[in-house]
Amino acid sequence: MAITNINSGIRVKLPNIEALKLDPDTITDVLTVGARATSNYLKKFYREKDSKEPNKLGGRRTHFWNRQIGGNVQMPVTEGGKVIVGIDSAILPHKVKGGTIKAKRVKYLTIPMIAEAYAKPARSFDDLVFAQNKKGTKMLGKVEKTGSAARKFNPKSAAKKKQPKTKVPQKKQKPLGLRVERSAASQTEEKKSNFKMYYLLKEQVTQKPWPNSIPTEEQIAEVSIKAMDKRINRLVERSLK
Repeated sequence: MAITNINSGIRVKLPNIEALKLDPDTITDVLTVGARATSNYLKKFYREKDSKEPNKLGGRRTHFWNRQIGGNVQMPVTEGGKVIVGIDSAILPHKVKGGTIKAKRVKYLTIPMIAEAYAKPARSFDDLVFAQNKKGTKMLGKVEKTGSAARKFNPKSAAKKKQPKTKVPQKKQKPLGLRVERSAASQTEEKKSNFKMYYLLKEQVTQKPWPNSIPTEEQIAEVSIKAMDKRINRLVERSLK
């Protein structure tokens, strides 16, 4: 029997029950029982994993492990003399092995950095602005004005203020990197604004394997063998009656 993930190629080799000299139909029956037990075990494994691992940002839960992984555990399929249990998930192999994810059809990956942005596309917000710090880190977020200046500031009235005829040397302001509409007002307003990052922008990210993203071969084999042993013992008991 092969216990396998359809996409990741993870397999578990079990003892060769053909050595018991059972007829082909009985062998298939025993293997199917073991595979069915494994299928149920995988669903339980991911259900429990989901309950123990809420998202780190504390955002709205998507129940990834239970719905997208456990919910895609397949029923046993007989194929070429083997019984296969699959997990039909394109993302699980990446969780198991890790690797690099690159932006496709867009310039950047948008990586949520706060609970409010978790599991939401950046386009779901209509007031995000682009920012880049001195190190070149790119991000999307909101400019949140603070203090009394935020309440009193009016771009239209500020633009109407007469500018002094005498030019007074001013220190060059360090750019904030915000792609924000600038009014004719001074940069004092920007100084009294806070930028709150919602998404980190990356062209690609490399992730490590996710811990315990799939049961070990020993765990799966133990469940399968126990179920098959129980089935064989029942068949033997029936034959002796």
